[in-house]
Amino acid sequence: MLPPGDPEPGAGEAPPDAARPERGPGRWRNLRSRLRGLHRRTAVIGLVLLVAGLTNAVATGAYKWHLHAKAERLRADGVPVRATVTDRRDNVGRGGGTDTVRVWYVYEGVQHNRRIRCGSAGGCLHEPPEVMTLWVDPERPAEFVAANGNTDDSVFFLNSWGGIPFGLLVAALGGAFVFTALVPTGMFDRPTPVRLRRGPGRDRVRRTRAARRRGKTRR
Repeated sequence: MLPPGDPEPGAGEAPPDAARPERGPGRWRNLRSRLRGLHRRTAVIGLVLLVAGLTNAVATGAYKWHLHAKAERLRADGVPVRATVTDRRDNVGRGGGTDTVRVWYVYEGVQHNRRIRCGSAGGCLHEPPEVMTLWVDPERPAEFVAANGNTDDSVFFLNSWGGIPFGLLVAALGGAFVFTALVPTGMFDRPTPVRLRRGPGRDRVRRTRAARRRGKTRR
């Protein structure tokens, strides 16, 4: 008999089979959830870079084609007009960069002016002339092609061949991000071939006593 105030033996102790909180699986779940969130963010960033790079490359190619077709059309159907060239600006420096000039011309009593490229993408190699011939669209007098080959909308950031390789490079970087985020690690690893053990320690199929007896009987 135990005193009335004494607890029973083992009452304050947890049973040996009691389930204890497992910290390992909980930490592993948190780590996996964080990795999944990181993979999602990487995939989103890569997708944005991929779409932006391809869009920039395609838009640059389309704009260059638009300028070429427009210049060919105005050379064939445009009205020649004499224009005054003023206000040369060297964005990077003389002989390099995107140098621009402003052309002034009058068509059917209305004066127009527009800033265009001074030369090619490399800039003006020589001082531009004071007077230049333009071929103006009779239906839209604000559109023209100049004698140096530039149109009225030549001053635009897409008018650069460098935009195509730059866009493709950004798209390739975005594609690498998406590939890294979506393809599981070890997907292309070859499985290790299983080698059979030879010699005295090799694995043998164990037979039951009845099977061994039947084997002896047959002999």
